[in-house]
Formats: sequence, structure tokens, C-alpha cells
Amino acid sequence: MPAWGFAVCVVLGLAACSDAARATPEEVIELDRATVVATLNGWPQSAGEIRLPLHWDVAYRGQSGIARLTLTFPRPAASNGDEPYTMFIPRIGNAYSVVLNGTVLATGGHLQDHGEAWSSKQPVSIGFPQELLQDRNELTIQVRGDAGRRAGIAPIMLGPSRLVEPHYTRAYMFRVLVPWIATTFSALVSAFCLLLWLQQREKLYAWACIGEAVWALVVLDITMEWAPLRFHEWTALLFFLRSVWVWALYVIIEQVFGARPPRERAAVQGLLWAAPFCALVLALTGSSIPARLLRLLLSLLCAGIWMRLMLDLRKNHSTERVLLWIGLMALLVAGVHDAISSQIVSNAFGELAWAKYVGMVLGLTIMWVVSKRFRLARAEALQLQASLAQRIEQKERELRESFERVSQLERARAVTAERERILRDMHDGVGANLATAMRQLESGAAPVQEVAATLRESLDHLKLSIDAMNLPTGDVNALLASLRYRLQRRIAQAGLTVDWQVDELPHWEQGTDQAMRHLQFLLLEAISNALQHAQASTLGLTARSEGGAIEISVRDDGRGGCIDTNSGLQSMRERARAIGAQLTVEEAQPGTRVSVRLGLARS
Repeated sequence: MPAWGFAVCVVLGLAACSDAARATPEEVIELDRATVVATLNGWPQSAGEIRLPLHWDVAYRGQSGIARLTLTFPRPAASNGDEPYTMFIPRIGNAYSVVLNGTVLATGGHLQDHGEAWSSKQPVSIGFPQELLQDRNELTIQVRGDAGRRAGIAPIMLGPSRLVEPHYTRAYMFRVLVPWIATTFSALVSAFCLLLWLQQREKLYAWACIGEAVWALVVLDITMEWAPLRFHEWTALLFFLRSVWVWALYVIIEQVFGARPPRERAAVQGLLWAAPFCALVLALTGSSIPARLLRLLLSLLCAGIWMRLMLDLRKNHSTERVLLWIGLMALLVAGVHDAISSQIVSNAFGELAWAKYVGMVLGLTIMWVVSKRFRLARAEALQLQASLAQRIEQKERELRESFERVSQLERARAVTAERERILRDMHDGVGANLATAMRQLESGAAPVQEVAATLRESLDHLKLSIDAMNLPTGDVNALLASLRYRLQRRIAQAGLTVDWQVDELPHWEQGTDQAMRHLQFLLLEAISNALQHAQASTLGLTARSEGGAIEISVRDDGRGGCIDTNSGLQSMRERARAIGAQLTVEEAQPGTRVSVRLGLARS
């Protein structure tokens, strides 16, 4: 033992010896012999000599009434004649009155009101002046006892206040302060479990919260002098709350030890379903027989469960199982002790109940279990989150790689499609014109100018196909500028005057690469028809934006109707449908007007 520990023990021992030396028999006396006259259920009983404590539920089992106790004692020896005296009663109730030599010193509750809300549970300290004492003193105490309510009176200590008050202080600490601490602790554990449940909706946290909250109310009742309801109603409510606490504890056992046997679970549920009925009978009739029987059966069942849990420990003796089993064992022992002291042993009336102290140990165990579960669950969640993050990162990497492959395929397909488009345009435009030129040359009947025009048109098709590869998507102004640049020489050689009126046009959202090509060749077809067949002197092109659309018109002042004499109109209509444009071909008087209306996307 360290030196400071030995010094503390010496100091405490000297203090105890000093108190014992001061508390001599001549100064402090204990009153434990009395003459009692009881009136039970309205019938007076014969007087008798008893030795305190008086345990009502043992002495007058199942009966209610009033007991009048008379205690006589000589004047204690006092060192100071002016020193006040104190009478200390560790336990008394249910209602009482204390009279010393004809002077009423204290009362509690109403002696004639059986079953009232008052229930004396705290130790009593009564101070009085030394002048009330005589050479021969008579102390008269009346006690009202209600059956099943732990009524009675413990031995009385009387003496100078400086010697008696420390005994009262210790009793108050253990009977009142410690239960308050236990209540506060259980409430804190309940709040702690509630916070855990709000973060992780686990059954263990929820029932631990409910169980500790109910236990806090049950322990608080130990110190309550006044109950919110009368005795039977309040006792019925407490009995029901204890049943809820038992079920919460059983659920915690299931969460720690695993699934319980079906018969065991059914037995617990059956007994607890009977609890509301027993509580109702107690509240309405005052009969506690069903509640006592249920409590006995439940105690036997709890003992059997505890034994089965002990067998389960052999298979898996984890720390939380061992601690919970020890807590249950301590609670079972405390419950047996409290039941015996409250119902069987008469001399145990003034003893403290153990359950409220053991409840704190069990609360600590439950808090440790839920804390450990929460830490494990949180660690698993973090590990799962990390694993999920890695998997997401891996999937993102795979998606990026897959997207890159798809992009490469799309680019390759786009290149292939572009090649196919160029080949198709060359086949449909350049190839057709070259074939026509070959037929003209082979026939020998076509003039040189006509063959040259056909070849120039073929060359224009080729150049425009190349230009279309570099046109910005949706830029109609760039398309028209390219078209004028490529056809300017051809138009001039045909002897036509150009009237080109193009406004600043908005971006054409539907103008994809393919749509721009269709529009380009549609306009080329209209201009080519005017050059080849219209016999016009002026070629006009206007482009403007109005009414949510782009209007492009190609007009000549030729003979008119020439476009219907060849297959060009059908080709233009097909291209207009492909790009969603509205095509209009009409007489211009003189000449012909070809109009294309391109819709703009609404913002």
C-alpha cells in the first residue's frame, strides 16, 4: 500500500474512533422497545410489547390500520444543558405523528386517509429543545400502515444534535442523494442512447434508451414523498413501467447474446402481456395478488434465463456478454434481497434496497455495450465508405477508359461516315456530272460550251464538298459566303448580274454537319437551275432572320417554270425534309423564286 493510502486509512480510523468516543451511551440513546396498540381494518387489537423495527407487512400481513407506539426513556446525560437535541428515525410511514411528553414534534401525511398519495420514504430528523425532556419521558408515535406499502418504523436514535445529525446525513445520502444520482445517471445514459439511435437506427440503442428512461423513473420513486397519483394507481403505473423495463432488458439480451429460443421468448411476452391486466386490477380494486403472482413467475423465468445465458457463455464468452451476464446476476441477487427484506424478514425493515445501486452498474454495462457497438458500426461504416470510394474511383477509371474507347470508335465512325458522305456526294454530284460530260463527248453532238459547263459544275461540286468539311456547324453566313466564293466565276461567265443581300444571321442550332451539307447542295441546286435553264440576266439571293426563322431566297428574272422540267425539284424537296426546312418554289414574274425557311430554336 502506498504511503498516502496508509495515511488516509489512519486518519479515517482516528476519526471513527473519535466519533465513537463522543457518542457514548450516556449522550445518545437508541429507542427500540415499545408498547404497541394496533387497530386493523377498524378492529382494535390487544396491547403488546415489541422490539423495533416494526415491519407492517410482516407483522400485519395483508391488513391496513393504525398502530400507536409508546416508548418510555430516561433523560439522557448531556454535557451542555442548552444544547439542542435531535430525534433521528431512519424509516417511518406510511403516515405518522410524533409526540414527546404531550408536545407534537412532527407529522407526515394523514393518519385516517388510507391509500393517499403521501408516502414517507425519506429519513426523518426532528430537532427539539432540551427543555422538552424530563426525568421520565414518554414518546408516542402513531403510524398508519397500508397493506403492501412497506409501512412501519425503524429504531429511533435520540441525542445531542451534533452527535445525531451525522447519522441522519449518512442516511439521507444513501436513501435520497444516491437514488437521485442513479436517476440522473440513468437519464444521461438514456439520452446518450437516444443520440446514438438518431445517428444509427439500431434496435439496441432504441431499447437501451427506453429501458434506462423507465429505470430512471422507477428509481426516482424511491425518494418521492408525494406521488402524482394515489397509492394504488401510482403502484399500478410503476408496475407497468417495470414490465416495460423488463422487456427492454430482454431485447438488449437478444442483441448481445443472439436470438433467444422461441419458447423462452413466448413465455416472456406472455407474462409481460399480463402486466397491464394486473396493473388494472391493482388500480381498480387495490388487490396486489395478481401482480405478486406475476412478479413471482417473472422472477423464476428470469432465473431460468440467467442460467441459460450462463450456458451460452461457454460457447462465446465475449467481453460484452460476460459483463452483461455479471450485471444481470447482480441485479437478480439484489432483487431477491429486496423482495426478502420487504416481505419476509421483519428486522430488515430499515435496510437499504440494493436494486437502485446495482441498476447503476447495469447502466454502466449497457452504456459500454452500446458505445462499443456504435464504435464498431462507425468503424465498419468508415471502412465501407472507404471501400465504396475505392470502388467508385475504380468504376470512374473504367468508365473513363470505356468512354475513351467509345470516343475513339465514334471518331473513327465519324471519319468513316464523312468519307462515305464525301464519296456519296462525289458520286451523286461530281460523278453524275462527269458521266454526263462523257456521254456528251462520246455522242459528238454536244457543243464544247455545254461540255465545259458540265465539267465546271462538276468542279464546283467537288470544291463545295471540300468546303463543307470545314464549315462551322450552324453558321449559315459562312455557308453562304463559301457558296458565293465558289460560284462567283461561274455566274459571271454565264453573264448574270448578282444581287446578293445577306443580313447578319443568328446561329442555326439544328445546323449539324449533315444539315449544313444538305442546305449547301439545296442552294447549289437552285442556283445551278437558274444558271442552266432560266435564261436569266439577274440572279438574286437574300437571307434574313424574321419570325423566329432564317429566310433564304434564290430568285432569277428568267423565263420561269424551268425547275419543273428536271429532277432537281425532287432532290431539293428531299434535302429540305432531311433538315426540317420549309421549301417553297413559286413564279416570280418574271422568273422563279426558291425559298428555304429554317426554324430557329426558341430560347
